[in-house]
Amino acid sequence: MTTSQPAMLEWNEETLSRFWGYHSQFSENYFSYQKGRAVVAHVKSRLPSGSTVLDYGCGPGHLLPHLLDAGFSVQGADLSRETMGSAVSVSGRKGFLGFATIDELLTEGRRFDAVFLLEVVEHLDDHWLSKTLNQAKTLLKHGGALIVTTPNEEQLADSIVYCPVSNVIFHRWQHVRSWSQSTLTQCLTAHGFRDVQTEVRTFPGPKPPHVSALRYQLSELLNRFRKPQSLIAIARA
Repeated sequence: MTTSQPAMLEWNEETLSRFWGYHSQFSENYFSYQKGRAVVAHVKSRLPSGSTVLDYGCGPGHLLPHLLDAGFSVQGADLSRETMGSAVSVSGRKGFLGFATIDELLTEGRRFDAVFLLEVVEHLDDHWLSKTLNQAKTLLKHGGALIVTTPNEEQLADSIVYCPVSNVIFHRWQHVRSWSQSTLTQCLTAHGFRDVQTEVRTFPGPKPPHVSALRYQLSELLNRFRKPQSLIAIARA
């Protein structure tokens, strides 16, 4: 039996909806679930107390409780309402501004002190990258802060998987581009952001229930000697 060469999966509205609809069931797969608290703690001192912040691309909503815990007024938004906020219970919490689509916020002329764009830019082709960054800039007040995280110098080929049923290959987390400190800084600058500061970090995550405290502490210690996992950029509109 011969099999034709596998094709690269085409990411379109249908495949993206199916892919993320499935993964929205598994909180542990989300960066904002694993590292969101540490990211917010890292940037909190750089934002005015009580800032209005937008979680752009909030998905199931894992970042929202951490932003609320930090005392911010928080809006969740994504391209569609399909799985928005499905993993958290934040309705009624002090400072929660609700959920909306990006188009709704733009139509209403809403503006925020900060926009969080966590683990988004690695998923976007050229068209959607420019559109997303332009929208984020429009949604920021003058001088507002854009906070971007993405994997640090990811080797995309290392995460390519094959589906023998459909005979296609794809990145297991739907990443389509890799970023470095220099390319992320250049991209944000090219889209009109200023005072761009980009750094590499490994953000600590919560201890998994099945891992002993000693093993967790050892793993966190070893991470200090490994290549940093994440890039974080803070830029001004």
